[in-house]
Amino acid sequence: MARDISSPMLASLTSNRIVPGFLADIVFRSGEQHVWTGPCDLVWNGNAYRGVGVLGKIGGIVEGTTVSADGSSVSLSGIDPALLSESLSDVQLGAPATIWFALFDAALNVLGTPYPLFVGTVDQPVIQLGVEDLTITLKLENRLINLQRAGMRRYTAADQNLYYPDDTFFDWVEILNDQALKWTA
Repeated sequence: MARDISSPMLASLTSNRIVPGFLADIVFRSGEQHVWTGPCDLVWNGNAYRGVGVLGKIGGIVEGTTVSADGSSVSLSGIDPALLSESLSDVQLGAPATIWFALFDAALNVLGTPYPLFVGTVDQPVIQLGVEDLTITLKLENRLINLQRAGMRRYTAADQNLYYPDDTFFDWVEILNDQALKWTA
């Protein structure tokens, strides 16, 4: 499958030395957060990315030849346990999340345009409480997971009026439930 990799990234990939990194954009109730796997802060695309270094971890990202809703995860460790309730109340289920693969030069400047490895939504957090700190792992779901969910629409007048208040088509469906119809030949 063809990739839209920028020419500076492609040149870096074919060189003898690469400096890879991952950037993550995740929306929380308090706002969008930007972090990356490096040791210092970084500015890219008008956003300030906080460097989490070894305290951050990204789960496996799977790509296959079949249509499947493979998810991923992001973890942050070293969190003060006193911030547990505040951290959990800030998680917004279904919020957008994007993980980018980026290449850097020796001065940690982004080369070209990072490649979006994963685009999805935030799912349930998993908490691992240690003696002095805690780790929060956010499960990320692929947008294709919505194809596996049942539709919540009903063939009723009330449901139709939620989206189209002036439509009266389904007013007759409820009446048909009580009708005894005879078919004649």
